[in-house]
Amino acid sequence: MPNMDEYQRAIDSLPDNIFDTLIVGAGPAGATAALRLAGLGHRVLLLDREQFPREKICGDGLISDTIRCLQRAGLIDTVRKAGHGVSEVKIFSPSRVELTVKGDFVTLKRRSLDTLITQKAVSDGALFYRGKVKDVDIEPDGTVSATLAYSDRKVRARVGVLATGVRLDLLHKHGMVRKPRPDAVAMRCYVNSTYELRQMLVSFDRSIAPGYAWIFPLGGGEYNLGCGFSYRFKKKKTPSLHEVFRRFTEQFPIARDLMSKAKTISPLRGATLREGLCGISPRGPGNLLAVGETIATTYQLIGEGIGKAMESGEIAAEVVHEAIESNDFSRLSLYPKQLREKLGPRYQGYKIGERWVARPWLSDFLARRVQKSKFMQDSVADILTEAIDPRTLFSFRGIYRSFFH
Repeated sequence: MPNMDEYQRAIDSLPDNIFDTLIVGAGPAGATAALRLAGLGHRVLLLDREQFPREKICGDGLISDTIRCLQRAGLIDTVRKAGHGVSEVKIFSPSRVELTVKGDFVTLKRRSLDTLITQKAVSDGALFYRGKVKDVDIEPDGTVSATLAYSDRKVRARVGVLATGVRLDLLHKHGMVRKPRPDAVAMRCYVNSTYELRQMLVSFDRSIAPGYAWIFPLGGGEYNLGCGFSYRFKKKKTPSLHEVFRRFTEQFPIARDLMSKAKTISPLRGATLREGLCGISPRGPGNLLAVGETIATTYQLIGEGIGKAMESGEIAAEVVHEAIESNDFSRLSLYPKQLREKLGPRYQGYKIGERWVARPWLSDFLARRVQKSKFMQDSVADILTEAIDPRTLFSFRGIYRSFFH
């Protein structure tokens, strides 16, 4: 890993180079794209407006898709050492029907995860600077130039990649935004508690419907507690997110017991989410692409977005590499198609699952079927490991099979 003094540099020391790729935003998607492209020998400039390490609102849970991305990045051993291993997830239906799913999971705060990925990108040759981009322009030849805030200076690159999360200001100008409103909202805090919970916990309790909540152990008695809900199912009388969190911590037994022995070590902080891989064009004009939560890579239903954000960065990096190597930038048009083919079907499955879970009676019925059916139990585990399509479970055919397997 690079020396921290040479890790994220001040923007005033940025050389006047023309880069192969400019990546705006150093979250998991942008940093993964930077890591892959730098490893392939390209001149990569990674910019972020924040000084790293920085806080990020997240559940901090890493499931199978994220772990596979970290393996491909050569980071899994480092992340396991820095994080906390978990072998089970407990899921509670609206009526508190309990399901246990075994697997290989890790919890790690996003400030640590994002730092590790960007450090690896720098180690592989990317340049990482702190700087806010106020505008992005497309030159007549399709190349990209970015104007930095507090300066008239421009940064130029053959390809630009926007990884700005839910901030869409740089995309609006280029007609890439079809749906500006976010899809969901979530909040979390950190606590220390003497209550011992070894599993990751997710609850769809009736007391917080149509919301969901989680408790993820981080090790050493520290926990990430949070809640969220989708705007797609928000009703007129839906309580505020603060009220959802209060109900969860006061009425859900495990949360109540944990909080009774807890000391809060961070305030509740919230963030909006973009979900479902829709609403944003992943390719802009010229040689401009977008990745990660900017293009809504977060899953519906479970609010997990790290793995698919990283995968979108991987896909973008491969397409950019091929375009640069061949000097044929029309190949960038393959990026949206590859996103749809490689990632799209799973979003359809989670979209259906979200509709099912939004109906408490159906969610309870499904949970009871899972309890009784080995086929359904295996399906839940296989969904989390991405061995099967979520539609295998969230379908009437799946329910029918559960009575015989």
